[in-house]
Amino acid sequence: MLSTDKAEAIQNTDIGRRALIAGLIGTALPVPAVAAVQDDPAANKAVIGQLLEGVQRDGDFDLFERLFATDYMDHTPFAGFPPDRNGTREIYRTFRAAFPDWNAEVHFQIAEGDLVCTYKTYHGTHLGTFLGIAATGRATRFNVMDVMRVRNGQITDHWTVADGAEPMAQIKQQD
Repeated sequence: MLSTDKAEAIQNTDIGRRALIAGLIGTALPVPAVAAVQDDPAANKAVIGQLLEGVQRDGDFDLFERLFATDYMDHTPFAGFPPDRNGTREIYRTFRAAFPDWNAEVHFQIAEGDLVCTYKTYHGTHLGTFLGIAATGRATRFNVMDVMRVRNGQITDHWTVADGAEPMAQIKQQD
């Protein structure tokens, strides 16, 4: 049988070894960047802000390429467009060509975990062809509520509720 002092020394050595091993594993296995970013609501809101201002308002499609993940999925795509990043890029290009002053007025934005919900009104003047309708010069506006998932600084998913008929009715209205 071991003396109390020897048993305590072995136990302390064992605890020290476990702590050393845990420390080495911890430094060798870094925390994934996704975990750090997806739980930072302010950073995720900033990504959506870059989308609204840089891509949608200013037409910076190089920024689009950086913001949207390659496996991005639009769960409620605009009619006639594919539910991937190519479809979303084309939607934004279509809106920018038809409404060069297209911009979003954000009413509120809520972020939790990796999700950002934004309620906004889009404004724009119909100065180019939009879905087959020649420019009318009419001011348009329509409301949108959407949710975007942001992981590792990129948009991976999108869901929206919008009245797609609203802007069409505004540009088709009779004077």
